[in-house]
Amino acid sequence: MRILTLSLCSLLLTGCGTFTTLSSTDREISANLKRQKSNCESIPRVYSGLSYNMCKMHSDSESINVDLLLGVYLLDSVLSTATDTAVLPFTIYNQHKNGNISVANGQY
Repeated sequence: MRILTLSLCSLLLTGCGTFTTLSSTDREISANLKRQKSNCESIPRVYSGLSYNMCKMHSDSESINVDLLLGVYLLDSVLSTATDTAVLPFTIYNQHKNGNISVANGQY
């Protein structure tokens, strides 16, 4: 039962916007959003998980089926907001040090 719980938590974390933005490089985040044809130019590091999810939803209709995934993105956005709040001191420091994560122009 414990292994099943840990496996489920690991699976949920891999889809979490906050986990994605904190564990990936700027280049990987940018490439992922470009691959999904996001219309965002940059995302802030503060509340980056929530911003990442919003950028995924703000993409061309052919790259994501919003009707089917809207519930998933909304649930993930709620969980990402809670996680983003927990890591706020770290992300504020990173925002001050590195600025926004650029998506549109490919500069890092």
